[in-house]
Amino acid sequence: MITELYTVHSTEILRYCISLCGGTGFAEDLLQETFLRALSNLDTLEELDARQRRAWLYKVARNLFYDAVRRQSVERKYLEPPQDTADGGICEVEAAILLAELPPELSQLFKKRYFEGYTSKELAQQYGLSPAGVRSALSRARRLLREKLARQ
Repeated sequence: MITELYTVHSTEILRYCISLCGGTGFAEDLLQETFLRALSNLDTLEELDARQRRAWLYKVARNLFYDAVRRQSVERKYLEPPQDTADGGICEVEAAILLAELPPELSQLFKKRYFEGYTSKELAQQYGLSPAGVRSALSRARRLLREKLARQ
């Protein structure tokens, strides 16, 4: 019975799975899982006529797809790092508050170097300093931030 079901319906169920998934890799996995479910539910399928068996296969494929999408959504939610935290584990608002406590020139220099990606050489040209002077100022800004974080 399972061989007959596979021979008759596998091509159209695969097309259906491809339309759900948008690609063949995951669709083939869904097809395989659908027929594994059919194999484990032969008792139920034997009681159904041909039209109902076909509908059952479509329904199982659809439900397997929905389950996979839900599972991926949950995995993404719990496995990906939150989008609003910086590398140090503080949110953007906290970082802005800390940077506001720095002297304005150090805060601006720090933001351009670490958030906007400017190099020490580029910043030196913008501010009329030497690259070593920029690195020294950034070092002072980091030290002040560490002190402020330690107090909190």
